[in-house]
Amino acid sequence: MQTGDTKPLRQSLGIRLVLVTLGFCFVFTLLTVGVRTYSAWNEAWSAMDADLSLLEKVYRQTLSKAIWDMDRDSLHTHVESTAQVAVVGRITLKIHSQNRTPEIFERSAEGWQASSLAPTRRLDLVYEPFPGGTESVGELTLMGDERVLWARLRGEVKNIVITQLLQSLLLAGLIMLMFSRTVTVHVQHIAQHLGRLTPDTMRQTLRLVRDPRHHDELTLLESGVNELQGKLADHLAQLGQYEKELGAHRDHLADMVLERTGELESLTEAQQLVLGLSNRLIHAPHESFGACQQACLSEVAQRLGANHALWLVPAKDHSAFRVFYDWRPENSDTALQHPLPVDAWTQVPARLAREELLFFFSQAEMGRSLSPQEAALFSVQPVGACALALLHSDGEDYGVLFIGKPLGQGEWPPEDRALLAMTAQLLLHSVRHQSQLINILATQEALRAANRQLEVLSRHDPLTGLSNRRHFDEIKEDEFQRALRSGKPLSLLICDIDYFKAFNDHYGHATGDQCLRAVAHAMNAAIARSGDALARIGGEEFAILLPATSEAAAMRVAERVRLAVAELHIAHEASKAGATVTITIGLAQLRFGRITHFDALFEAADQALYRAKGNGRNRVESSIASAPQSVN
Repeated sequence: MQTGDTKPLRQSLGIRLVLVTLGFCFVFTLLTVGVRTYSAWNEAWSAMDADLSLLEKVYRQTLSKAIWDMDRDSLHTHVESTAQVAVVGRITLKIHSQNRTPEIFERSAEGWQASSLAPTRRLDLVYEPFPGGTESVGELTLMGDERVLWARLRGEVKNIVITQLLQSLLLAGLIMLMFSRTVTVHVQHIAQHLGRLTPDTMRQTLRLVRDPRHHDELTLLESGVNELQGKLADHLAQLGQYEKELGAHRDHLADMVLERTGELESLTEAQQLVLGLSNRLIHAPHESFGACQQACLSEVAQRLGANHALWLVPAKDHSAFRVFYDWRPENSDTALQHPLPVDAWTQVPARLAREELLFFFSQAEMGRSLSPQEAALFSVQPVGACALALLHSDGEDYGVLFIGKPLGQGEWPPEDRALLAMTAQLLLHSVRHQSQLINILATQEALRAANRQLEVLSRHDPLTGLSNRRHFDEIKEDEFQRALRSGKPLSLLICDIDYFKAFNDHYGHATGDQCLRAVAHAMNAAIARSGDALARIGGEEFAILLPATSEAAAMRVAERVRLAVAELHIAHEASKAGATVTITIGLAQLRFGRITHFDALFEAADQALYRAKGNGRNRVESSIASAPQSVN
């Protein structure tokens, strides 16, 4: 169906409902067939089992007697007749005998195959030759034929499927018929009605041809369509009225747009100017930031057509205002005026605190609004219209701006007012930015100085000025790995002041500190090469790392260091090694073998130190540590 400009229907609601119903019926049929098939299978199995049970009862006595009487012909006859029964797939008769092997009679239906689905009956055959005496004479086994079960099941499933399909088709047809008569016809009528609607026919109401006693969803739809049509008709009438009013104001609006366009263009130019100035200030170097601020104020003054621009800023002690920049077209290098004391400002701060911007249409009006001293400051240059702006933020005053136009100009257009307001905010933010930048630079310099000092303190012993254990741990691994890579020797000296604890106990810790400083200075002076590293690694223990130094050369350095300390002639009455302060040195020379870390070299030097102490102190003992061969 096609109505008006609507697209043709691809599928009606009735067909969709039927398809859904058929889908549901199909699923329901599958479930029903499954359940009923399972039930039919159980019934067929039970019936076959009952048939086999009946055969047992029929042949139990006759087979038992024939076995007892040893009547072979009768047994064969009974077995053959039982095998001919349709439900029997296989019959097995086993005859018991005390004196010989049991005899077995078997018969199978043609094409029969063993199955675990069909029932199986097993019966012990017992004969009573005299009253009260029984004897087991054999065993009868009856196996059902699975093919009979499947044949019965196929018939049942066929009947079930046909029944369910007929029910589903009838149900779908009934639903289609009822839906078409009760819904589809009326929906088509509503669609045709809506397709014929135009703004002129919006008042035509919808009437469904149906029993008026029915009050259902279609009734609500009919009422809703009519109500919607009424609201749309009212809305269209209102729109027509609005169009007439808009037509009446269109010409007036066009004139206003033209007028405002000129103002907006001027305002846009002012905004672009301020944005450009802001970008210049952002990227201005700190050293020329003030000159950049003054240049920005000059450009704004020229854009406003001014003949005088003055920027006053508070003095450092905030006791007065000084001239930061005085611009005039004919002389931009005017000498600074005398500062104006803060107590001389009476009208300007009070009024600007309330309004932030003051606009005057003449110099005379400004003179009547300000105190004589204030007016005199801004009346150096004859001006017409003039304005004042306060640079104030977060309780801090950053100065006052004055802009004066030439005589004869007594107006402040909106775009000029906006430009002056934006300029005031621009300069205010620039001053705050400059102040913050100065603080940041000062803070950064202080942090750099503190970091340098912390770096020195973290790497050096505060008492002796030598490298400390932390710095020694950093360089030892580097030198060790460099020696492994280059194959060059590496020597380590561990030095210990003899009986230093006794020195402290005898002379006091203050004298002990002086002794440590003197010993450290003497040891440091005895090391000739710049690449050698001397560090204090403990209380009175020192380490000397000698890169690319052979054992013989390291021994000479150790002796030179030992003699340098001995030549200090620091008295040590509590020493058992001599009358003056001496040191004992353990030397370790790295040679390439199996050692992979520096600790082995340190351990070798430490063992040599203990050996030197055991041999009387004030001497040098050497040891050799092994490391892996360099692969280069």
